[in-house]
Amino acid sequence: MKKISVIVPVYNSEKYLEKTLNALFVQTYSDIEIILVDDGSTDNSYKICEQMAKDNESVSCYRIPNGGPSGARNFGISKATGDYIGFCDSDDIPAPNMYEELVCYMENANSDIALCDIYSERDSRTFGFPWNDGTVFDGNTVVAELMAKMIGNISDNESGVPVWGSAVRCLFKRELIESEGIKFPTDIHFAEDLVFVLRYLSNVKRVVICDKPLYFYTDNRSSIMNSFYSYKKNMLISRLLLVRYIEEIIDKLGAEELKARLTVTERCYYHECVGNACRATDKKRSEIKREIREIVCTDRVRAAFSDFDATDVKTKIKYLLMKYRCVEILYLYYAIRFR
Repeated sequence: MKKISVIVPVYNSEKYLEKTLNALFVQTYSDIEIILVDDGSTDNSYKICEQMAKDNESVSCYRIPNGGPSGARNFGISKATGDYIGFCDSDDIPAPNMYEELVCYMENANSDIALCDIYSERDSRTFGFPWNDGTVFDGNTVVAELMAKMIGNISDNESGVPVWGSAVRCLFKRELIESEGIKFPTDIHFAEDLVFVLRYLSNVKRVVICDKPLYFYTDNRSSIMNSFYSYKKNMLISRLLLVRYIEEIIDKLGAEELKARLTVTERCYYHECVGNACRATDKKRSEIKREIREIVCTDRVRAAFSDFDATDVKTKIKYLLMKYRCVEILYLYYAIRFR
């Protein structure tokens, strides 16, 4: 039996941590080590981690200065000893058979990674896949089909939701992560695990899909997952860095056909940045407008909106406002929407 290392980044999750860890303790796959990496918590999370490590031989506990989940995950990778690596957030719940199922899928398909479905408590639904259970990607199809759907839609008019490239839904091979030096980017706090997954996928030979909801997002209102209701400083910078990381992966693969998908996704990111600017409650109107102007006048943003194929009237109008940098109208639109 091959060993699995499950890395759990922990930050101020004392309300959920024990429930998450108990879900890991009852996994039907027996050879699992649990690596807890406390990311400078200010509540009782680290004490809980310490106690869990004392009470369970399979648990190791570390504490690092606060730097975000990417740094904690990277640290956890450096401590892992398993053949496989999985990631679990400290406020979520893996199904009891999650890791047994993923190992089974990987070994039966002789694949380098397995991805399962996710159930979101907040949305009361599973995310689903556009492929059947047991689908295997190899060779060019890893890039042309799987990575393509993770990067985004091919058109502004495509209604399908891109596949979530979340690391918690995956089981990876530690040897491949280490040999290729694959890490989570530590300078962004949005879709950083998408970058990690895409970096990993760009180095694999085979991928298998497990179309079963084996991982459960809890409805934790204070989590990063639910932070879209609040203003986030430097959102544009974060999105620009994310796009650069994805573009670097595309360039390395020579997969020019993926750039059109990335541009469609960029438009969603940058329009989201304008909405984010208008969420600020502690800024004057002039400051918000200045931030909107900075967003729409950024070269990369202007390039993304220079041409688009949106036919939906509402989307087309918003994109035209972005293209022609109509700061006043964009501000008024969101002022009314968020009132």
